[in-house]
Amino acid sequence: MVFQDNASQAETDNNFVLPPNVTCFSRGKNAQISERHLYLQRLRNRDLSYQEFRQTANKLFELIADAMIPHLENHEVILTPIFRAGLSLLPVFMNRLENARLCSIGVKRNEETAMPEPYLFKVPPNVAQDAKFVILEPMIATAGTMCYSLGMMKKQGYNLNNIEIISIFCALEAVTKLQKEFPEIHIHTEVVDPILDDHKYIVPGCGDFGDRYFGT
Repeated sequence: MVFQDNASQAETDNNFVLPPNVTCFSRGKNAQISERHLYLQRLRNRDLSYQEFRQTANKLFELIADAMIPHLENHEVILTPIFRAGLSLLPVFMNRLENARLCSIGVKRNEETAMPEPYLFKVPPNVAQDAKFVILEPMIATAGTMCYSLGMMKKQGYNLNNIEIISIFCALEAVTKLQKEFPEIHIHTEVVDPILDDHKYIVPGCGDFGDRYFGT
């Protein structure tokens, strides 16, 4: 697990240019910007208990939902968490979008080949042509799982122009790859971190988001 030793610097040093299809909330000019930076700094703290990590993440999820809901209210919304970590973002959106439905995607990494392997792909019936698929994935490091998931959706005939990805921590390498392979989609993230280390962990990152959120 990789963490930033000087976490307070992490939210101010990432001034590199982002791909055009990426919205980075922590770079915006809004009333919650200092609050967002505080939550990110806390999530990067390796000494935070899983209860504190979860509470902090949930507060950040509320700010993300505040920003996203106005753009989703006039559409059919299909919430699409990537199992397992993506489930953490599901309640805040499900509670605010009463008519939202669920698409379930499960992809695991083969430890021998390092290739993604799907084990779950279930889309609700009778999805409107202009429905918004909102993919929930707190951490996007290499974008391997995300690219595989988007590829499955494209193969099934879904319009990638209607896909919004919501994340917390993205690696610059990941968003660059997604922009190159799937320029139609849009990514909304709290922060883009600049480095993947030799083990493909995000640096500075926050460790394994799913493990820390669910206490496993």
